[in-house]
Amino acid sequence: MLKAEKVLADCKKAVELMETEENPDSFRVLWVACLALLRSVGHVLKKVDGKSSPEMGQLIAKHYDYLQTQKSSPNIFWDFIEAERNILLKEYEVGFLAGDIAVATEPNGENFVIGDHLFCPMVTGPFEGMDCRDLINEAIEWWGIQLSWVNENKP
Repeated sequence: MLKAEKVLADCKKAVELMETEENPDSFRVLWVACLALLRSVGHVLKKVDGKSSPEMGQLIAKHYDYLQTQKSSPNIFWDFIEAERNILLKEYEVGFLAGDIAVATEPNGENFVIGDHLFCPMVTGPFEGMDCRDLINEAIEWWGIQLSWVNENKP
């Protein structure tokens, strides 16, 4: 088992906890944990799993080089995992909107309110409007695909 898979499993647990968390401070801490863990998957893959053998290091380096060529297109790694982690850890800015959200979608034009943490949309960027937990789950799925590729191509 790759050590990076253990990091990803911890991220899955953290986002699972977010689903039922009602305390805003705890929710924010789980968000921070998820972002740190999502970025740690790549670091552990490269710096720990990649050092398990020269062949494994070459395989992971080759895959990382491929990811570098994909920077120009919006994607889950560069525009969320990397960008959001940088904003959070370097500026401590949280990228989602928390609190009550008024929504005007009733046929009669009346507003209704979605309560705290039932819907926490991203406020800027290519994923604006997407619930932050859905985005984390999308990133987890993306990492799962990357780790499966590494496992399938292991020397």
